[in-house]
Amino acid sequence: MRLLRACCTGVMAALLLPAPSSAQGCRIPAVIDAQFVQAAQNGAPAPISAKAAIFRIDVATRTTTELRAGTTGMTCSLIPDESKAPFCADKTAWPWFVAAFTGQSKPPNTEPGVSYMAQGGLHYETATGDIVMEWAPETKSVAEPPHWMLMWPFDAAASGIPTKPNPAGVYIMFAGTPYAHLMVYQNPAAMK
Repeated sequence: MRLLRACCTGVMAALLLPAPSSAQGCRIPAVIDAQFVQAAQNGAPAPISAKAAIFRIDVATRTTTELRAGTTGMTCSLIPDESKAPFCADKTAWPWFVAAFTGQSKPPNTEPGVSYMAQGGLHYETATGDIVMEWAPETKSVAEPPHWMLMWPFDAAASGIPTKPNPAGVYIMFAGTPYAHLMVYQNPAAMK
């Protein structure tokens, strides 16, 4: 926020106009929001994302901000980590993401939800190939291909589904946690 405020103040001073007392009086946030909206829409194919709601998740304040209303029941955003990967989620999967990124102990959904990451993303992996929810000094960032997900706490032991990425392209991410979900390495843009 300080950088944004300094930027706005500098731009306004350069134009010999009085500087606003806060960043809210500057037009730069609208430009940033427009770029966020455009980037978030890349989380799913256009027929899914064009009329989806767009929200920003703020990890620090544990809040969400609506940047654009939607009409389809889908919500798109950017993963609030180093990847800034776009994703789109249905009405059941969206609260799952909000819970995950706002520090809730478990997701609130009571039925499975679908989400898309048409541009791929990244995950954090230990030296033994286990996928964990947060970066740590002993983890590495691993790029993921375009995929879609079924947001539901699948049980690896009961289902026999692997818990690590594999050539078949399907696995349970975050196995053994309330945030376990099915990853399907299939490009949403190629689905008909």
